[in-house]
Amino acid sequence: MSRGDRAVDIEYESVEHVMEEVKAMKVRGGSAFGCAAASAFLLVARKGSYSSGAALIEALEEVANALMREKPTMATIYNARRLMVDSVKRSMSGADAEAVAREVIRRAEAFIRHSREAVDRIGSFGANLVGDGDTIMMHSFSGSIMSVFRAARDAGKRFRVICTESRPLRESRYAVNVLTELGVPVIFITDASMWEFVRKADWVLVGADTIAYDGSVANKMGTALLARLCALAEVPFFVASEIAKLDPRTRDGRRIDLEMRPVEEVVSPGDFRSMNGVAVVNQFFDITPARDIRGIITERGVVPPNLIAVLWHEFEEELTAGLA
Repeated sequence: MSRGDRAVDIEYESVEHVMEEVKAMKVRGGSAFGCAAASAFLLVARKGSYSSGAALIEALEEVANALMREKPTMATIYNARRLMVDSVKRSMSGADAEAVAREVIRRAEAFIRHSREAVDRIGSFGANLVGDGDTIMMHSFSGSIMSVFRAARDAGKRFRVICTESRPLRESRYAVNVLTELGVPVIFITDASMWEFVRKADWVLVGADTIAYDGSVANKMGTALLARLCALAEVPFFVASEIAKLDPRTRDGRRIDLEMRPVEEVVSPGDFRSMNGVAVVNQFFDITPARDIRGIITERGVVPPNLIAVLWHEFEEELTAGLA
């Protein structure tokens, strides 16, 4: 099948197009948000006209700030900024706009290329965990999860997937579309059915939006609950994620900023007789502690959560060296 269903493969026409897709929640998964940020920086550098390198950097910072305000939980956006904006600002102080633009474009293209390759490698490693005849449970949507399932099907493995709807936006609908095209049988359930169905699963697979230095993972609300249920039911719980989703700021004790979204996604007009005294909270992500994670499937292989920081340092050194 075509790989055009991958969230990292969106082709953006302008910075405004990137922001529209992000705000409309049409960008799905941490890898896709990193690629969206890199694409925005590339477009700023490629299509703009600037009087100096400093003016271009200022324009890049404005876009980076807007993306981080919109999606504060996405470590890939922060890391894209570090590599394409902050690093260039430090190393090319005083350079003209043309030189800065060339460097930003080079880094953005390398970042997008690395992300696409990483998602494919995650699929190859994750497919090795899929046993013929397995029942795998998943929550929310992730390009890395889809890569695992695609690679497993390419290897001729037969399995079925229990798919939670993942309210309030029900992102798992998009996973169902991919799975049915792959010919994978799906059981679609409500989030409240997790306990009943997790005991029917051989193992559970989720994605990640951010990984902390200690190996804990921020993902769509309900992920931490599912992981705890897995611990109680003795069902292995795995996370599929690029190493680039680690937020290095957590090494210094910074907490992951968990996004809050509009209450209109949770309640509709007329649901209650009165809103007096009613506080509606639409927290979009939760944090799964490392102790509940059997392993993280990365582009370097399957590792225990406590080793993700080691892989991060290796990743940063190699990517930085490749951009030198």
